Amino acid sequence: MRKLFSLNKNIYLYLLTNLLINIGFGIVGADFNLYILSMGIQPDFLGVILSLTPFAQVLAAIPIGFLAEKIGSKRALIFVNMVVGFSGLLRVISPNRTLILLGSFLIGTVQAGYFIIQMPFISQYSGANKDREFTTASIVFYTAMAVGNLVGGYLPGIVNPIFTDETLAFRSILLGAVSLIILGTLPLFFLKKDSPEDTSNISLSPYLKGIDRNTVRFAWIEFFIGAGLGLMIFFMNVIFLFYYNSTLQVYGTMSALLIIPMVALLFAGPSLTKRFNSLRVIVFARVLTIGAALAVALTQNVWVGAPAYITYRALMGLGQSLWISFASSVATKRSRVATSTWLEMTFQLGFAAAALAGGKLISLDAYPSLGFISAGMMVIALVLTVAFFGKEYLLKSSEV
Repeated sequence: MRKLFSLNKNIYLYLLTNLLINIGFGIVGADFNLYILSMGIQPDFLGVILSLTPFAQVLAAIPIGFLAEKIGSKRALIFVNMVVGFSGLLRVISPNRTLILLGSFLIGTVQAGYFIIQMPFISQYSGANKDREFTTASIVFYTAMAVGNLVGGYLPGIVNPIFTDETLAFRSILLGAVSLIILGTLPLFFLKKDSPEDTSNISLSPYLKGIDRNTVRFAWIEFFIGAGLGLMIFFMNVIFLFYYNSTLQVYGTMSALLIIPMVALLFAGPSLTKRFNSLRVIVFARVLTIGAALAVALTQNVWVGAPAYITYRALMGLGQSLWISFASSVATKRSRVATSTWLEMTFQLGFAAAALAGGKLISLDAYPSLGFISAGMMVIALVLTVAFFGKEYLLKSSEV
């Protein structure tokens, strides 16, 4: 606890922003799909709406990286969050489909900035040992999302009696959530003013010339991981209501409980890798993830499906945190920027493909297919991981 109170003031302000905006994102995640469907919009069009954000992230990831380098972390964070807030308002302020599509695309053009800016920002204001700050930021993120999911699960039942229809109830909740995201910008104005480093040499070189064979391998694997995870994350609230015949409150409660095993596994990850090595733990986590995805699909009992999904997400969180660390260890110094960027871009491409495919499957009432295809994507990711890296790293007895 003493270590938490000794964090730099700028880290505190960043964590406060992180808390506020991710509670808002959690509420949006719980209710946005259902808001769209409540207006009579077909699920396949919902898939199009959801796919625009990750598609835009792919297109804008490198330009946003340039922007952050040019103007500094403080101004970049303020810009990103304000654009996200404005875009969120466009999606929920009106039933106009053009505004909804435009808002979804605009969110994606800047949302990658959260991921891109966090690492250099925290590194700049943390001490010699950065693990404390990064771990705290991850816990705040997951906790805030869990709280948001919980609130988003229960608010519709409370608000519905006040409004004349379900759509208006969802819209009021989502407007409140987006307002919370915009409010999260305020702490950023109190950050210490930062001056960007020399920007005269900023170029595409680190993103393109740094690509090597391992970068391509990681990128391919990350596409299938993104596709598998997207099929579950985007549509799990719909599965709860229309396949498990459950309630939004149960979904919200499940999403809040998810934080417990996820954080526990994140803390256990470093110890596991010291004992077994990174790639072994990643492979084992992915094998179990495949089984959990199949369990989600093979049951219509929410009391079986919910624990299966919790297991799936917790194992995926462990696997991904170790996978990114493994990628940074394997990548050469010259290719690290390219590897990090292309991991994010291909992951988002997989997310976008999952949104489009998932919308089509939901429109056909093919709910189990979401779990089956998700498991299939993870099988491909597992096979490629072993094929590309197993011979060199799987048999090692110590950490990479």
